[in-house]
Amino acid sequence: MASQFADKTMMARNHNPRNNSLRQLLAVMFFAVLYAVALLANSSGNPVFKSLATSPRFVAVSRQASENNGTPSAAPSKNLMGDHYLMLVTRTIASMTRTEEIAQFNQSPYDGLAVMFTHAYDTSRPLSAAEIDAQIATWRKVTTKDLWPWLYLNRMIGVDDSQNDYHTKNDVYFHRIKGIDLDDKAGARNDFLQIWGNSLRAARDSKVPGIVCDLEFYNYYREYDATEIARLTGKKPEEAVELLEQLGTRMADIAAAQYPDAMIWFFFTGLGDPGYKVIEKQPYYLSSAYIAMGLLDEIKKQHFHLRVLDGGEVGLGYCHPSVQQFQDQIWRRADSFRPQLQKYAGILEVGGTMTLWSDLGAKEGWLKEGDCGTSSARNLEELQPYLELILKSYRYNWIYGSTSGGYYAFQPLVAPRFDAMIARAKAHATATLAQ
Repeated sequence: MASQFADKTMMARNHNPRNNSLRQLLAVMFFAVLYAVALLANSSGNPVFKSLATSPRFVAVSRQASENNGTPSAAPSKNLMGDHYLMLVTRTIASMTRTEEIAQFNQSPYDGLAVMFTHAYDTSRPLSAAEIDAQIATWRKVTTKDLWPWLYLNRMIGVDDSQNDYHTKNDVYFHRIKGIDLDDKAGARNDFLQIWGNSLRAARDSKVPGIVCDLEFYNYYREYDATEIARLTGKKPEEAVELLEQLGTRMADIAAAQYPDAMIWFFFTGLGDPGYKVIEKQPYYLSSAYIAMGLLDEIKKQHFHLRVLDGGEVGLGYCHPSVQQFQDQIWRRADSFRPQLQKYAGILEVGGTMTLWSDLGAKEGWLKEGDCGTSSARNLEELQPYLELILKSYRYNWIYGSTSGGYYAFQPLVAPRFDAMIARAKAHATATLAQ
């Protein structure tokens, strides 16, 4: 609070260009020291370095240095999210969600909720901004939480029938798309961009910080490989990559026009994996990453005030066998994203994610597999240290509330137990960072 009342002499000194350059140099040097400690911690196994690298204060300071990268923000922007933000992502389809469920959510410790106004397999007419506004306004009567429009790239992706997905088995709309509708031959690109623009306008109208966008290729997972897109669309791989980037460029231009200060919250981008596929010695990112690059390049080129968040679904993941392994993955992700964070300093940020389960007996399907199945946490309460870790490591985080873990976020008999643990984790993380 005292910093808000700094005297004019201090303010003048802070705006001196020479002093700014010196501070930037010192910030870079300081971050280099922090990063060296992190590498020693992860490579040497030295308990002294390990203890330092995983201490809450070190995590907080290194996170701030990582975000700034020793450089000022690309442009000032209105931040409606504050220094910390926690979002719930669960199966919230606007047309199927009752007002009393939103009222229940209002009692939670979350700051915001992602809401699908069009779902992943929706092929109906894109809703107007006014229609989205009207639904949010109805819920505003029972909640003060942010209700983020949530949309899907899947709207413009064709079908891989070998996936045997009942959502698309007899769907004429998706079957008329070859690969991904980057040329708008099927009109799906235009539909997606309408949904994108209208969602942003509605977010602005409703004073929500931004939108949530899922870049998952639900209809055709093999299209994460850009060479598969090239094969399906009859183009060269470099042409497919260029079209993906052009889509991102258009998304940035629309976003800047509809909501200049928006936060674009992606569940993942793929920017941390430059060698996802190597074909004839040519490395390729995930196809989603090229869309993100096109968007980020346009924001940087045009000096837009938009901000972009990679939520960590890819690169961090929902589950980890232990808290220590979770910490290690956070460091590995930071390392893999460092070039992109430096390139897009002041625009791109990374956030955290995880999922929750009530008890071992509640786990179903994917929560019994992989790292989720082997996690040391036997119940919700034992997941608190995991949650505290991401709250201390990232400014912006989201929890995937899956019914496969017995998490029914809108049910009065279930939600309070989850809300209580999340509130404890937030309070403890905040107190620790303040030390």
